[in-house]
Amino acid sequence: MADEHLHATVSVRGIVIEPRGRILVLQRAADSEWELPGGRLAPGEPTIDGLHREITEETGLPADIDDIVAANSWINTDEQGRFAVHYRCYAPHREIPLSDEHVDAQWITQADVDALLREPQVAAVRAAIDPSAPQSSPSSAHD
Repeated sequence: MADEHLHATVSVRGIVIEPRGRILVLQRAADSEWELPGGRLAPGEPTIDGLHREITEETGLPADIDDIVAANSWINTDEQGRFAVHYRCYAPHREIPLSDEHVDAQWITQADVDALLREPQVAAVRAAIDPSAPQSSPSSAHD
């Protein structure tokens, strides 16, 4: 049993898949890094409601949220605890109206995931596409 427990901010991310199988990624305005749509839950906010809110705020898409495909925890560079849950989602392919948080959006193929996203988001995408794919191990390189 652990003597100390993780005190973490909870975030939810969507692996948003369009009908041809491409995945939506967003480029953050703050640091130009690419990420999956999503963000932090508000206190007391139901998980699915929070993910719907985040996807709508960031993309304007009407996403259908499916199953949880990955979850991970870490301590960020500011020594703050983080816990993320990744869901498989489906949405129509269309141009994305960006929020102020992002400067670009792309629908990418599975082959492009490794080049744009960091672990564990790469592992979450793999798990969403292929449920038998191995999940990533804990790492400090997170969103």
